[in-house]
Amino acid sequence: MKRLLHIIATPREDESRTLQVSQVFLDSFKEKHPDWLIDELNLAKESLPELSMKSVSGKYILLQGKNLFGKSKELWAEIIQHIERFKTADFFLISTPMWNFHIPYMLKHYIDLIVQPHYLFRYTEAGTVEGLVQNKKMLIITSCGGQYGKDQKDLDFQEPYLRWIFNFVGINDISFIHAEGMDMGEEIERKSLETAKSLAKKIASNLAD
Repeated sequence: MKRLLHIIATPREDESRTLQVSQVFLDSFKEKHPDWLIDELNLAKESLPELSMKSVSGKYILLQGKNLFGKSKELWAEIIQHIERFKTADFFLISTPMWNFHIPYMLKHYIDLIVQPHYLFRYTEAGTVEGLVQNKKMLIITSCGGQYGKDQKDLDFQEPYLRWIFNFVGINDISFIHAEGMDMGEEIERKSLETAKSLAKKIASNLAD
């Protein structure tokens, strides 16, 4: 059974404008792909492992090309579970608002957990980086209070970072849906949400198996 991993990075639940758009996508997606499993990972509720001095030391063991063992391996057991849950998904949906021109801290924590050498990327003998999550697609649905068009694009640190970090691990087919202007008045909010929901439905309908 194929699996869509829905990563939620907002604590607002039913009040989230981001999740309103995501739900339209998911409803349309499930109509076309009723046999897929929807795996929801809510980062606002999930107790992610802390990146302590002891656990971070495991990363440097991996960077040296060595395997984890003993206490290091035990400390990494939960981290590896999150990595495998991500890596084995067939499609990725990320729902995230913009916080202070960037991503919420909970999403950054999750990315710092899973983007690990030998799991999501590796260094080749030529010294280049090879992403290990190949031939998969990702949709990122965002919302923000302001508008970041041509004149304000350099203030959006969210899309460039997310696009770069997931390209780094091998995911090159990434689409974005932005619901902008959420705090700029009811009319702007309404029109922006309508446009975002329409695009979400279209993307879901056009996705092939």
